[in-house]
Amino acid sequence: MKLSSVRYIYEGHIGARSVLVQLAFATFGISVGVALLFSSQVSSTSLSRSVTQLNTQLVGASQLQLDARGPEGFSEGVLEAVRHEPGVRSTFPILERQVNVIGEAGERSVDLIGVDPAALRSTVPLLHRFSAKLLRHAKGVALPGPLASEINAGPLIKLQIGGRLTETLLGPPLTQADVGGLVHSPVAVTSINYAQHLTNSEHRLTRIFIRYRKGQGTRVRRALAGLATRSNINLNPGNFDSQLFAVAVSPESQSEQLFSAISALVGFMFALNAMLVTIPARRKLVEDLREQGASPRITVQVLLFDAFIIGVLACALGLVIGDALSIAVFRTQPGYLSFAFPVGNDRIVAWQSMAIAVVVGVVAAVAGVLWPVRQILARRIGAPRQFALSRRTRLALLIAGMAFLALTTLVLLADTRAAVIGNATLIAALVCLLPLLFDGLLRLFAFTSRFLGGVGASMAVDELRAPQTRVRSLAVAALAAVSVFGVVEFQGVATNLKRGLDASAHDLDSSADVWITPRGSSSLLSTVTFDPIDTAALAHVPGVRQVSVYRGSFLDWGTRRLWVIAPARDSRSLVPSSQLLSSRRGLASRRLRAAGWALLSQALASEYHLRVGQTFTLPSPRPLRMRLAGVTTNLGWPPGAVLLNATDYARGWEGSDPSAYEIQAASGTSLAAVRSGVAAVLGSQRGLAVETAGERAQRHYALAAQGLARLTQIRRLVLTSAILAIVAAMASLLWQRRDRIAFNRSNGLPQRVLWRSLVCESAVLLGAGSLIGAIFGLYAQLLGSHFLSVVTGFPIVFTIEGVAAISGFALVSVVAVAILAVPGYLAVRVRARSVSPAY
Repeated sequence: MKLSSVRYIYEGHIGARSVLVQLAFATFGISVGVALLFSSQVSSTSLSRSVTQLNTQLVGASQLQLDARGPEGFSEGVLEAVRHEPGVRSTFPILERQVNVIGEAGERSVDLIGVDPAALRSTVPLLHRFSAKLLRHAKGVALPGPLASEINAGPLIKLQIGGRLTETLLGPPLTQADVGGLVHSPVAVTSINYAQHLTNSEHRLTRIFIRYRKGQGTRVRRALAGLATRSNINLNPGNFDSQLFAVAVSPESQSEQLFSAISALVGFMFALNAMLVTIPARRKLVEDLREQGASPRITVQVLLFDAFIIGVLACALGLVIGDALSIAVFRTQPGYLSFAFPVGNDRIVAWQSMAIAVVVGVVAAVAGVLWPVRQILARRIGAPRQFALSRRTRLALLIAGMAFLALTTLVLLADTRAAVIGNATLIAALVCLLPLLFDGLLRLFAFTSRFLGGVGASMAVDELRAPQTRVRSLAVAALAAVSVFGVVEFQGVATNLKRGLDASAHDLDSSADVWITPRGSSSLLSTVTFDPIDTAALAHVPGVRQVSVYRGSFLDWGTRRLWVIAPARDSRSLVPSSQLLSSRRGLASRRLRAAGWALLSQALASEYHLRVGQTFTLPSPRPLRMRLAGVTTNLGWPPGAVLLNATDYARGWEGSDPSAYEIQAASGTSLAAVRSGVAAVLGSQRGLAVETAGERAQRHYALAAQGLARLTQIRRLVLTSAILAIVAAMASLLWQRRDRIAFNRSNGLPQRVLWRSLVCESAVLLGAGSLIGAIFGLYAQLLGSHFLSVVTGFPIVFTIEGVAAISGFALVSVVAVAILAVPGYLAVRVRARSVSPAY
């Protein structure tokens, strides 16, 4: 058939207003899934590409880099040795430090980058804007324009470097034309000499980027490998930071991909159920075509054209909504990752994100349109338009549902990494068992309505049992079930994860009563060192029983940037008990207080095939031979963590400066009084902050909440979309019921009875669907929680969050019924007509 003929038939099909309403609902259902998938893809892509852009700006054409293992860096003498190596074409030395930039309207943790003016001769994109003279005589820093505006930076700004505050000049803001995508990254640029002066790191470097001559790669790598071994530094590829960040962000990306996939499944079910609601209109189209002599091939062509129109409109709408969501809801949140990586908040839209979302939308449209085709085409023209479950069909649905449940259980027990498959089989089980469970709940309502209900309730039961409306009723119930399923799973998993992260933070923060750390958010991980203070003066503060040095930093081991935690040997609690996965707490604690023992996160221990008690080499600036005291979760840091005592840390790292001080208070002493006394001793050291363990834990909890914001956002979006989709579906049903309502009114039924019948029908449909979805959502909580625990290594508390089920059930069913009460009241005001309706 020609395209023009297909278009002519289709135009006649959509001429009816009721058909347009149903198609609009179907389009909206698909667009929800497209929007969810597209927006979450944009957000997760933006994080990784932000670091890639910075790495590209720094690396340029460099093939290798020599990287310090600790924050102290290495001697400039290494640079001279590299430049004298035959085959080395150019070098680009830098000094990096994490500092706080303080403006009039706030502060921001940034990566201070000191660059060498001589590097302007190399192909480093970051330096194209600067002249050698400008850099050589720089006595200030340059900030990206958006960052300078965010903190309202003036001509003079304050830099917090460890515990010190210093003022410096601010140069002209860096623009997009100057540094490209780097304009959205948290960096501050200056000359290497001025950076060394600011940070008290005279003649020290942290990295050297190297470009070698063509054909000299093997020789240069061999020579630099020997130099790196002798100097206790790392030799890595030039783009190594991108690899480190990819590992760091992988757990978050995997969890987001899981929940994006679940969102897409929910969106697909929205679309499929929307199509089921439109079956009457599509059945009429097929029967009209067959009456006019159209072959099955022509009929399928018309239906595919229908799918094409719906798919194109839904994808266009979904991309527009998803783009808005990625800006307003799914904002890029670097969160804790910004403590170790210069992660920006730039929004980067890749064509791959659009392609994935569009493909999912088109597949959903085609599947939704063709799903009922076999049944429709097989039906004899003029056959009763009814849907009833035979005993054989019920048995088949029961067997299929139980088989899908068994597959889900197998995934949970055997391979939790396949959580997407597990969720798909669980939704399939829900769909298969829903007709049977719905019938059971409907019988229960019919029984109770004999005693509590009236004519309206009886009419609602009759309408829901009518074979003519069976498909539409089950479609709406399934829509409510799938919606609540997604909401309950997201909320439950997020709650379990938050409890685990909070427990980890509490264990780490409760090792002291009062903490002294540098100001700023980066102090939460205690990886920024500062000059030692007079501990004798602190010990004389009333109520202070003990003062201990706490040390910490980041350490690159393989492709992981690890969080190194080193409390003092005499710390009250060395081992985070709730996070210990192997070994006994008492034994692990005794080992850590001795020399040469460390705790490793599970992913790290598994990667290097380490067992408790086994010896390994920790690649610290001065490598340490350690023994594994036990295995923990990742303590909330995705790449993993290492926990050893501060004395062993001082042996392995070149500097002995503290990252924090732990203060134990005497029994019965007011912590607020101790905190005030310690703050008074610090006096003019405004770069240091004093806080109690409870205050520090609250900051940790807020950081964990920020990391979980994505799950909360998805849950709220799915919930809102579900309510809107359900209201749209029910409104579509009410529109189709106008003729029947008019006929009932002609038989003398009053408006209040008809309205009560519609409200009861909506309540049963949505209540039953929501209850079924909540029950299956509880099972999905276990699946999602185990997935995050195994794949990401995050600390998770495994519980079934019943509050999530109750709230999801109540919000979807009660809110949707309340909203539908108004259009239901308007529907029963239709004029009475004595013509018998057709379903």
